[in-house]
Amino acid sequence: MTADLPADRAFRVPPVTDATDMIGELHCAPLLRGYRGSRPWTSRAWPSRSRGSAGLLEDLPQVAELDLNPVIVTPDGATTVDARIRVAPCEPPPSPLLRRLR
Repeated sequence: MTADLPADRAFRVPPVTDATDMIGELHCAPLLRGYRGSRPWTSRAWPSRSRGSAGLLEDLPQVAELDLNPVIVTPDGATTVDARIRVAPCEPPPSPLLRRLR
């Protein structure tokens, strides 16, 4: 089953806490819940994938942009076919050992 629709996207700024709501925003959401006798998708597959991607963005601040397209969702799980990652230099976090003036 294909749900390739132009401009059918959902965006969030990490940390992603509402991955299930993101899925509901898609025009293809009814297809994922089961349509005309097809089996519904695994409800844990896409939220787990998006939380993992958000974790990558939190752990690596150099990742400025992450594009997963397409993500194929089946009743057995979700698979990312192509991923584009844009990295950019970033300032290192301040050391917790540095003293601060008040």
